[in-house]
Amino acid sequence: MSWEVSTETHPVARKDYHCQASDWIDNTLGWGEEDYDEDDRAVIKKALSEGCRIISGTKYLKVSGRYDGEFTTFRAREDLHAICEKYDLYED
Repeated sequence: MSWEVSTETHPVARKDYHCQASDWIDNTLGWGEEDYDEDDRAVIKKALSEGCRIISGTKYLKVSGRYDGEFTTFRAREDLHAICEKYDLYED
């Protein structure tokens, strides 16, 4: 599974979106405190308190393109995306 033609942008959200990076955290390491350092736990706690949503008016990561032959858009809070990258939670 991989991205084919894709574009990556960092727009400001005009409405709330579900953060798809939160799905990778939940499905890979979970929300357990023992898996993250103190700063990352604080970010996760804040994200959970906001329902793991990208809040209207905040910058986020948006990747659009073909993934496994299907056109799709991936949206993630920049803070949770950074945690996914740091702990190598995304599939290659």
